[in-house]
Amino acid sequence: MAACFDVAVAGGGPAGAFAARELARAGIRTILIDPATTRPRLEGLGERVAHILRQKELEDALQAASAPMRRSVRWAGLNETANGERLVRRHDFDAALRKAALEAGVAVRTTRLRRIEQADLETGVALSLADGETITARLLIDARGRQAPSANRQKGPKTLAIAGRLSGPVPHSGTHVEATPQGWTWSAAEPDFGPWLQICIDADDLSGAGQAALAERMRAFLAQTQFDNRFDACGFEGDLLARPAGLVLSAPELPLPVLPIGDAAVAIDPLSGHGLFWAISSALAAVPSVTTLLEGGDPDLATRFYRHRVVGTFWRQARIGRDFYRLETDLAVHPFWAARAAWPDNEPAHATAGDIRLVQRVIVDGNRLREREVLITPQDPEGVAFVCGLPVSDLLDLSRTGSAPAEALRWLESRGLPSGLPDQPQKATENQTRMRETA
Repeated sequence: MAACFDVAVAGGGPAGAFAARELARAGIRTILIDPATTRPRLEGLGERVAHILRQKELEDALQAASAPMRRSVRWAGLNETANGERLVRRHDFDAALRKAALEAGVAVRTTRLRRIEQADLETGVALSLADGETITARLLIDARGRQAPSANRQKGPKTLAIAGRLSGPVPHSGTHVEATPQGWTWSAAEPDFGPWLQICIDADDLSGAGQAALAERMRAFLAQTQFDNRFDACGFEGDLLARPAGLVLSAPELPLPVLPIGDAAVAIDPLSGHGLFWAISSALAAVPSVTTLLEGGDPDLATRFYRHRVVGTFWRQARIGRDFYRLETDLAVHPFWAARAAWPDNEPAHATAGDIRLVQRVIVDGNRLREREVLITPQDPEGVAFVCGLPVSDLLDLSRTGSAPAEALRWLESRGLPSGLPDQPQKATENQTRMRETA
């Protein structure tokens, strides 16, 4: 007899393991399916992720990350940045999140999802695992990253990341990002892991296959004159790791009863430093969607909530990345930079100063999905539904009569709205807003 659950989660990276734990803590019968094969590597982890981990009492996972480090840059004439990041040992980080999921009551199968045998919103999913077991569940969260199947991908320029552990020290402290004619590089040293170097190049710039081809491409990249022989004394320990690293919208529509999250929904360009935050935040967003669906809520709420978050993230990240690549004007003539500075369009990445409006949008309210009016401002492009516990539309009415709470009024003033919206407010339906955001 097949084991039966409310939710099956395929993929035990940060998105899948975090989602599974949160679902179990919400009292939902959850199984996590993952082969636990994360290869040792370093990634950057921002303070937003560290804050969420602390808030969720995941200190063991945070132990897989270093203290905050200074980040230096050589990009568009800049040599310093006020930003910083932690370094996270991804293999240890993923293992700690899977352990936390197990301790929360998640059933764990250390194997792969071989095939989805059945997927229907009414009857649920039937899953065939690589170890021969069959699992049934009402919903499937697909957190298998870029390997998740997709019939309708949208892609930016194809980027390949090649990385490895250096045998010699990196020639800097903290972390370092550097632009070069062939692409860009990120290097760092974590006390419990050692030095790590990653290059990002156009995927078509790799000739051949296997470790020999990766080593030759890395050698050619580090031989660029701007490095001034900095890496001549460095080799690499063990195999190099190659991964696709371009921005990809894998699932623009929610294919219920499957809910893609993390890279299975949108795979992020590592230039953004947004990857782990997107993994964790999309896992958090999956919980109210699952709860709403399991309780018999309108599937259209989950579909619209997903589309807004996922498609919006794709286009916002595409335009932010484009603007960052465009800053490097000295390298604009090189193919790697020209392609990324031109894609996807010339639309602004953020709302303009006068873009203030009320729209109807699906939001999270009490860990359930509900439709409410939200206020869009340049500071709040995702919209605000409540201020100081008041629905934002009620607050705007109160501000006109002078009876708004002082703290809420200060918030409105910070958005340039001390007396609410103008007499002729610019309202928009969610469909109109979505068309504007994804044009």
